Amino acid sequence: MNQSAAGQSPTPSPDLNYEYLSHLIVPLGALSSAAELHGLLSGELAAGARPSLDDWQEGAVEFLDLAESAAGELLQAFERLHSGTLAQLQSESFGFKLLLPNDDTELSQRAVALGEWCRGFLNGFARAGQKDESQTSDEVKESLQDLAAIVQIEVDGSDEVDETGFFEVSEYVRMAVLTLFLEFESSSITDIVSGIHAGSALH
Repeated sequence: MNQSAAGQSPTPSPDLNYEYLSHLIVPLGALSSAAELHGLLSGELAAGARPSLDDWQEGAVEFLDLAESAAGELLQAFERLHSGTLAQLQSESFGFKLLLPNDDTELSQRAVALGEWCRGFLNGFARAGQKDESQTSDEVKESLQDLAAIVQIEVDGSDEVDETGFFEVSEYVRMAVLTLFLEFESSSITDIVSGIHAGSALH
């Protein structure tokens, strides 16, 4: 799957949505939702990790704890999710989208899925090695704390939310993820450049 032209918002695939991915993983006994899986991948990528396709597919199967080995259509879906998510995060049009149930789904179910997505994101962010908050900016710390608070709301089931509130929260999450991605993407580039300069100084 190729990234779309600059200025356009890339998508993993017209068919690769929450409902389609759920259709593939639920019959295999997945212990996590499609939203949480996408959050996991997004967290790894936002933290600067770039897992290979094979590593990602193996990690996805392990994370979902599938009763059967993944093959065929599911592996293709994992591949499209892998390349499409990175393309969205790198898009100049900030076209990144959370993989959540469509708008026809009951609002309470979408709110639960958003909490699951955030839980997956925090898991992926930590798995990528970003556990030490002492080296991160205050903005990063605040974003991670906010995402953790959204997960807790989903766990508690404490507050009802209306359509406007849900949109505002999900949009905040989307922009927070983009902010984290851009910060750690810049850090990765700086580290690479510093490494090249250091290597040159040895010769």
